[in-house]
Amino acid sequence: IGDGTMRCSPRSREGSMVWFFARGHEAVRVETRFDNASGEYVLEIGWANRPLETERFRDHSAFEARVASVEARLRADSWAQVGGPEILPDGWRGPFTN
Repeated sequence: IGDGTMRCSPRSREGSMVWFFARGHEAVRVETRFDNASGEYVLEIGWANRPLETERFRDHSAFEARVASVEARLRADSWAQVGGPEILPDGWRGPFTN
């Protein structure tokens, strides 16, 4: 992920990958993971003052396309990625959890 783009490998099926974006005093968290129980790829977008958005995909290509679309939309709306992705073996346990 040296170029800063959000990607989730189909072989990375343990844990979650989390990206943070900021714009002024606002923040957003984007999490990707594979749900072993359902066999689905999961995309979660956590806004500080909004309900958690969760999308599920059975098709990896559709999942990758949606993740790229979310990243492009954030960048177009002047959101800046903060740091690199964090790999969390047990998932996100932070303040944006709804």
